[in-house]
Amino acid sequence: GLPKGIKSTKPFTSNILGQEESCMTCHAEMTGFAPSHNPQVIGCTPCHLGNPNEDDKDLSHQNMVLVPGNLSNADQTCGTVNCHHELLNRIENSLMNTMSGAVTVNRFFFGDSEVLSAHANVRELTNDIPSDDHFRHLCASCHLGNEKSEPAPVSELSRGGGCIACHLDYTEANLIAHQEYIDSKKTIELDIHPAINLNVTNEHCFGCHSRSGRISTNYEGWHETRLSKSEMPNDERYRLLEDGRVFEFISADVHHKAGMECIDCHTAVEVMGDGNRYFHSEEAVKIQCEDCHTNQAPVLSSYESLDIESKKILQLRGIDEASYTFVVGKESGRPYVNVVSDSSGKLTLLRKNTGEQLSLIAPNTICTKGDAHQSLSCSACHTSWAPQCIGCHTAYDPNQNGYDLLAHKPTHGKWEEYLGEFFAGPPTLGVVENLDADSNISRKVKTFIPGMIATVDQSAFPDTKGDEDSLRFHRLFSPTSAHTTSKGRDCVSCHQDPLAIGYGRGKLEFKHSGKDGRWFFESEYVSSEFDGHPQDAWIGFLEYPDKIAATRSNARPFNIEEQKRIMTVGVCLKCHQPNSMVMYEGLEDFDKVLEDSGKECVIPIWD
Repeated sequence: GLPKGIKSTKPFTSNILGQEESCMTCHAEMTGFAPSHNPQVIGCTPCHLGNPNEDDKDLSHQNMVLVPGNLSNADQTCGTVNCHHELLNRIENSLMNTMSGAVTVNRFFFGDSEVLSAHANVRELTNDIPSDDHFRHLCASCHLGNEKSEPAPVSELSRGGGCIACHLDYTEANLIAHQEYIDSKKTIELDIHPAINLNVTNEHCFGCHSRSGRISTNYEGWHETRLSKSEMPNDERYRLLEDGRVFEFISADVHHKAGMECIDCHTAVEVMGDGNRYFHSEEAVKIQCEDCHTNQAPVLSSYESLDIESKKILQLRGIDEASYTFVVGKESGRPYVNVVSDSSGKLTLLRKNTGEQLSLIAPNTICTKGDAHQSLSCSACHTSWAPQCIGCHTAYDPNQNGYDLLAHKPTHGKWEEYLGEFFAGPPTLGVVENLDADSNISRKVKTFIPGMIATVDQSAFPDTKGDEDSLRFHRLFSPTSAHTTSKGRDCVSCHQDPLAIGYGRGKLEFKHSGKDGRWFFESEYVSSEFDGHPQDAWIGFLEYPDKIAATRSNARPFNIEEQKRIMTVGVCLKCHQPNSMVMYEGLEDFDKVLEDSGKECVIPIWD
């Protein structure tokens, strides 16, 4: 740029979008732009604002937006009528912006709300109630509305940034130029502009999604430990994140091993929102495993039938639409622009950032045979491990200094989280119930982890001192999508595993004498002083809770009859191999198999 007060004698750039712009008089050497955002096509001011008719440096930079795309300026930059206006409402209502589900469950945990599903917005949280104050101090950075104030590449520490949280693309040349800019203490001019494009990588997701459910780290195979940096072994099985957390390698998701990135499954509509407000992420996520892995003819859409947005994405990605028809999602009813069928009916996934073709595998016979597994979600069998923690405690300390992640300033008073044990093991299974199109209850067995086997002490928080319920205990499990897909767990690991059924870790043993047999369970952990159940359990052995036990109102552990049926199959598996004829017949009609059981069979007694 020109020194202060000096005017340029060079002519303005050519007319762009109906107006002259002086920006490129000084920034003509700037490179790095993606074609759709080249200033020779759209100019500079649609993104950065400023005064395009001034040739004085200071005057032309007045009211300039250094980092466009933040949701605070998106209505003036990315989301104007000439650009992406139709996306603004979708993004504003998306869970990645509002954090509605996380906020609501947190309020329930603290006793500030009696419901688990309600609409909320992280930007509207106050410091007046314990749950909101806690969220502001420990959780509120991971939302799209979090302001990005300085130009910088995406990193493990990235949070928010609105549109550029996903669409900012730094090349190797960008990174070198940016580092030189930082090393010069910002005294040199940057001459390479990062591209704004569709090249959304896993690194864009990592900053936020390596927290909470940790699906980004899970997907790559990494499990968080309680080790400090100084305690980390000098071993490639361990990884130090930029925020100082130490992770241990367990096993990566099969899709990650195949080279797939997050956006190869998750669609633009799903990520940016479809305009509707959802309570929880599982309602907003429409993609289903069966959309890609199917043994039935899928619904297909021609290119001509695609919506404008899908056609534009195909154009920008250079996909030859004439060669394919596009698979339509069963739940969303929307076509996938990268899941295609050729003239022979073969289904292929096209990796979005590379164009690489991956063949799609049909489900195994055991997945679809009979009615026995009709209620099982794919993840119930194909999740190899999920992060779990127990013995957690949260407390407010008025004598410590904290940091408000919404206000971006230090505070007096701090919420401390004390962690118990971390595990990387198979998830617990439970039931999610919804109403189908005919208003009948649809039951699905899904994966769960301990969302909150925890206590919270808010007795020292202002205005709560002395309250009878200032110390609260919850045993709430949460439905999870761990993103650790494997080839599948075996039958025994569900039907004979106390952790899978909900009892926690321990010894589940079947003892019998002649025709009489009973299951017995011995927990690995001592019982909690609050409710008498083992510290890692969801439910007691052959029990069912009499109060809310999950972080969703439509989710629950197995009821007693379901527990009995699961373990009855487990008894059969004591003698019969999973791939034996009798077990395959059980997939078709298990009750008939029991009726026809021979003298040598021992059926469990439950009284």
